[in-house]
Amino acid sequence: MLNVPTLRRGGITASRSSHVHVRGSYSRRAASALPIGVCCLGILLASTGCGAAPDPDPLRSTSAGQRPTKAAMMPAAQPAVEHGTAGGDPADAPTPMDGQDAPAAGRGSTEEPPGDDTAGGGDPGMTEPRPGDGDRSADPGTTNPSMDSPDGLRDPDTVDEGVDPEGEAFMAACQALVSEASMNWRDSVLQTDQAIVTCLANSLGRPVGYGEAAVGGYDPDGGSRLTVITRDSDVSVEQQLADAISGDDHNWIVFDKRDFAEPTAVALYRLGCGDPDVLSALGVDDPALCTDHSAWCAARGVSASACPAAFFNDRLNDKDLPIRNLRIGSNKTIDGRHSHPYFLFSGFAIGADSGGEPLETSNSVIVTNLSFQGAGHTEDHGLDPDMIRATGASHDIWIHQNTFDLTGDAAFDVKVGAHDITISFNRVKDVKRASLHGSSDSREINAQITTTMHHNAFITSDALYDTFGGTGRRVPLIRRGQSHLFNNVFYGYRKDVLSVRVGARVAFEDNLFLANPDAIGDDDLEYLVESLLRDYREGGLRITGSRVALSDASYHLQAGASADLSASFGSTPSMGDGYSQRSRDAISANRLSAGQELVDYVMATAGKGASPPFNSR
Repeated sequence: MLNVPTLRRGGITASRSSHVHVRGSYSRRAASALPIGVCCLGILLASTGCGAAPDPDPLRSTSAGQRPTKAAMMPAAQPAVEHGTAGGDPADAPTPMDGQDAPAAGRGSTEEPPGDDTAGGGDPGMTEPRPGDGDRSADPGTTNPSMDSPDGLRDPDTVDEGVDPEGEAFMAACQALVSEASMNWRDSVLQTDQAIVTCLANSLGRPVGYGEAAVGGYDPDGGSRLTVITRDSDVSVEQQLADAISGDDHNWIVFDKRDFAEPTAVALYRLGCGDPDVLSALGVDDPALCTDHSAWCAARGVSASACPAAFFNDRLNDKDLPIRNLRIGSNKTIDGRHSHPYFLFSGFAIGADSGGEPLETSNSVIVTNLSFQGAGHTEDHGLDPDMIRATGASHDIWIHQNTFDLTGDAAFDVKVGAHDITISFNRVKDVKRASLHGSSDSREINAQITTTMHHNAFITSDALYDTFGGTGRRVPLIRRGQSHLFNNVFYGYRKDVLSVRVGARVAFEDNLFLANPDAIGDDDLEYLVESLLRDYREGGLRITGSRVALSDASYHLQAGASADLSASFGSTPSMGDGYSQRSRDAISANRLSAGQELVDYVMATAGKGASPPFNSR
């Protein structure tokens, strides 16, 4: 049987190791708040009352002392689905830039003018906005089931013949498959693609918030396909990925556990290395000196530390080169659990746009447990090397438990009316501009942008604060749409973290900023309160339950050294009105107030290789 998470009934002991230890006991009362991903496995349906009556007002703002008890807050001590570096911070596992080796890794105004910010395709045009309230059922014409179904999306009639997907044999086989590094994806008793994908979807769990309808490569009608990316093939890893993410068929993509047991660079730019213009930009005739950037640097006497910037940010900084983010089609999951690929320099586009109009729309996409390693921020890079860009009115997207490190542009941008997106449990480290929502003041289609950002760790190293020109920002910079941020933790951010423009609306709830007094100099708490969230221009910004606190570099809060950030500008709707009851219940049951417990939980669960969070198994 799969292990049921111990429900939290008291204190918590958390660390940045692979496991989180929980003190508490299971109770029938708290079980009603378990995430649907647990109930749907058939473990608790008879005994716990999954689907019980919800709190009549689960998303109300309350003081810390009035918040409801959090059920299933911390994962039980069990084999983690994906481990980072043994005994260390899983988010700090090696993500090398040079071959297979690990990379070397002031207060001025950050005010940005209004107007266009259109690198990588813009977005005018107007489609029917999807407001942040009303019914949140799946779009007509898709295979996504109702989000309010008590069984959720995992109810396949077609698994392996003779295997009951709710029986003990199936669940035991699934547990072994997702927890044992030595068992490759097709080595278990689960033999059909549908059975394996059902297992992967069950163990990953369900998103909450605006992206709650995303099921990715799982097809409840039995058409799920499993693609295993390997290194033992005549086709490059990059080309295998390009083939797997194309089209709209349901496809759940994983990486061979043995082939990717060690950190392995996946560099999508390599698909352009046969192009003469790319070779000319690099000054070479041999494509091998393009596909291996460290060899290119060695041939030119460029040091290892200077190599990434020289190769990616100098020679390849040309908008006319035929290198672009790979497009992900509809009904796709890219799942990096129990493997160690890292995406070098650039990543993926979900959908496509042209001149600010949707060109290609993708729906139901999941990107999870991947590492993205950039070459450092470069202003207005010609190739617009976002790691994930949702555009073209694409929708039902879940960006979950990934690690983004020193990316050249955004970690995750939302453009040209992309909507119904959940961004959860990611670790965003040393990224100057995390997330642009809407790339032009004039593009009315961006009114339909809706995102939920929760339990992410946004970290700017103290040493990089001045390098970033005074602060990391764009968490998010939003135009016209709306975004709900709750239970995120920020370290090393000091001013203008978000920007609300052109009628956008942001609910900023129970988030926590940490500032190291050894690094901030004269920027005391009073300055931080004034500066962190001041860039409101038009629309609505409601800040509740959020605080800024002094801490050390290990994220330990100083007693009595914090300040309230509460404020309200304009008009902001209740974001929870746009969620299903399942999402509202899960959020209410697992919300934490802005304090040390939130820091410990987020740092233990955010990023690739971290512990499974409340909505995963």
